[in-house]
Amino acid sequence: MPDQIDLHQSPSLAGAAAPSRPLMKTESPGRVLATLLAGAACLAVQPAVAQTPEVEGRIGLASEYVGKGLGKSDEKLAPFGEIQLGLNGFYVSAFASDAASSRGADAEVILAAGWAGEMRGFEVDAQVMRREMVGEVSGYDSVYVEYQVDVSRDFGAGWAGRLRVNYSPDGYGPSGEAWWVEGQATVKLTGADKLSFAVADRTSENGSGYAAWNVGVKHKFTSEISGDLRWYDTDAHDLGDRYDGRLVGVLTYSF
Repeated sequence: MPDQIDLHQSPSLAGAAAPSRPLMKTESPGRVLATLLAGAACLAVQPAVAQTPEVEGRIGLASEYVGKGLGKSDEKLAPFGEIQLGLNGFYVSAFASDAASSRGADAEVILAAGWAGEMRGFEVDAQVMRREMVGEVSGYDSVYVEYQVDVSRDFGAGWAGRLRVNYSPDGYGPSGEAWWVEGQATVKLTGADKLSFAVADRTSENGSGYAAWNVGVKHKFTSEISGDLRWYDTDAHDLGDRYDGRLVGVLTYSF
């Protein structure tokens, strides 16, 4: 599942609108993603038809929807929800959140398929995502595909680390090939509290490149309810309000 509410890992542009162009480039990746979604489901179910798939989900409210370090809901409250179906390490999921863009979008929807498991002492989560900003003006390229791998490890004494690499061959709007590389460190403060810090670098063909970081604390009120209070910032404040520093609070109910 997408973590926290870097609500996974979402790309973003500055507030200024970019020239529109046809949607043709998204057709092939869309077909590829549909095949991968079906394939992941089949691979998960075929080896063990008698097993029952695990269903997980979460719903919540964020003071602002944040993706790849940038504000994505115009500094407004953003309700969100996600459902995931998994079996034998394979999973498919659907995520949606309120969002905003200068071209009329009012939500973002992410469909994903992937595999999570252990390899040589590391936790690995590899997935492909189809992302769409819903409600964009007609003709604007708001659908695109991303490939993402997370490699995590528990180092003991309450410390853990994660490396995330996210790649899009042809991104949102006028953006071409794009990368997001992020390192995160987490330390357990108490049985219910974790402090985490992350730094990341964004590069994008025909898009904005910047460095981003965040630091915050996650608290578990119960086994199902958690809260996260986090400061996000970038080194590119001159690119627009989305790139400014911001304090974001998130309340999540998981089931």
